[in-house]
Amino acid sequence: MINEKGTCLQTFIPMRNEPRSGSEMVSSLIFGESYTVTDSQNDWLKIKTDFDAYEGWISANSYDSCIAFTQLVDTVYVEAYAKGENILIPCGGLIPDEPKFQLREKQFELKFNLKPNHHLPLKLRLTNTAKTFLNTPYLWGGRCFMGIDCSGFVQVVFKANRVDLPRDTRQQINCGKPIQFSELQAGDLVFFKKPDGENVSHVGIMLNATDIIHASGRVRIDKLHKDGIFIDKQLVYSIIELRNVLN
Repeated sequence: MINEKGTCLQTFIPMRNEPRSGSEMVSSLIFGESYTVTDSQNDWLKIKTDFDAYEGWISANSYDSCIAFTQLVDTVYVEAYAKGENILIPCGGLIPDEPKFQLREKQFELKFNLKPNHHLPLKLRLTNTAKTFLNTPYLWGGRCFMGIDCSGFVQVVFKANRVDLPRDTRQQINCGKPIQFSELQAGDLVFFKKPDGENVSHVGIMLNATDIIHASGRVRIDKLHKDGIFIDKQLVYSIIELRNVLN
């Protein structure tokens, strides 16, 4: 199967660091995202994603042949119904242009239960999309409403609004341009380290000049101070970089 193309046709597929089920989940594919198989080992496939060139291992039984979908989901999820089953398709996923489509010999129909926001200005779209994830549990390697990590949250929110960012915090910190604290506005990214650390380890999205939304335990909104983010009066994240990635 080397060099074969595939598409994620389930809510999400875990991508693992090594070809075994107990290995760390480093990222995940979401519905409609495509990839290329670069290696195989027993019941595992090493893949490279087409969207952000991320590499990891997926279970071979989650492989489906490549189907090209083009429409981005910009709400927290949409549902695809078929007789006797349904699929939840998360924000940032790709779906067909038509509401009815064939999948695994079944006819599915898309149901848009949440109002899209693609008619709004970009910064408002970003913040509205981000807030639909509130209370989503933190999951290392996660990229959807079932569980998400801080950089996956940022990537998916921007992807849903047609702004492409790399997968990891250490990559995202190089995007856009640096700004000052006094310049912060909606859609800007803030990067953090642990108070006793040195390297970037966390990222969040500004909702306005003072409030930041980020995935820490769950997706939550906190006040941003010049020192960083305080939770229960304790400094938990120290600012190391502020970036504008939209202008």
